[in-house]
Amino acid sequence: MSVVLKIKRRKDDFTQSETKLAEYVLENKSEVSNLSVQKLANLAGTSPASVIRFCKKVGYNGFQEFKINLVKDLTESKNKETKVYEDITVNDTIAETMQKLAHQNIEVIENTMKLIDEKEVKKAIEAIDTAERIYIFGVGASGLVAKDFQYKLMRIKKTVISYLDSHTQLASAVNIEEDDLAIGISYSGQTLEIYQALKQAGQKGATTLSITKYGQNPLSDLADINIDVAGTESNIRVGAITSRIAQLTAIDLLFVGYTKNDFEIISNYIKKTRASVEDFKLDK
Repeated sequence: MSVVLKIKRRKDDFTQSETKLAEYVLENKSEVSNLSVQKLANLAGTSPASVIRFCKKVGYNGFQEFKINLVKDLTESKNKETKVYEDITVNDTIAETMQKLAHQNIEVIENTMKLIDEKEVKKAIEAIDTAERIYIFGVGASGLVAKDFQYKLMRIKKTVISYLDSHTQLASAVNIEEDDLAIGISYSGQTLEIYQALKQAGQKGATTLSITKYGQNPLSDLADINIDVAGTESNIRVGAITSRIAQLTAIDLLFVGYTKNDFEIISNYIKKTRASVEDFKLDK
């Protein structure tokens, strides 16, 4: 996972001292790898202890591991030629909008893959495999992602419950049992209905899984398993575009990862469901 991405996604969680460090690191990435803890602390106007706490907060054991991963980031950036686009504006032509939107979607997919923790993915796949029933909660754009995940899992013979209506979601959460899996999808991690549904599932003893943006938030704090995704904010927000792409990338990863466990059997389920709708396709 990218050091720079981790810092940017967790900016709202930082203390005043950590914010100073974050700003200094982001503005002086190439120099930081050559600094000692004491020197970085002096330049950022903070203490060596704060530097160590900062490194641990963004996911590293200490300053040395932080620097090693920062160097990797810089090396990858130099080796990869990426055209940087501004956010979409009202003055853009259709061609410019197409180009920028494509770039943003590609970028959010790549950043999501960098942010996702492989260990958490393995735990999520195991939870999907062993679950008696799977409940998926999401509203708005995240609700559409939830329905997509439901359809995918239903095709491979998993029992999946998902409703777009938030009240019905909360009502369904009452019936969750210990052998079930509850998945809460919310980019912000602050959607009250999803939080309440996942909280209720946890109280019932079910395994809980969150799919949210990277960083600490109420939903990820509540869940047993966390799948973190990237996202961007644009000047024009016609719905949750990039966050939806990031969430779809995450559920595709979980779906494909699960199907690989017993592909011969699962592929037969997929073939059967595909065959069931063949008669409804028009001839060429």
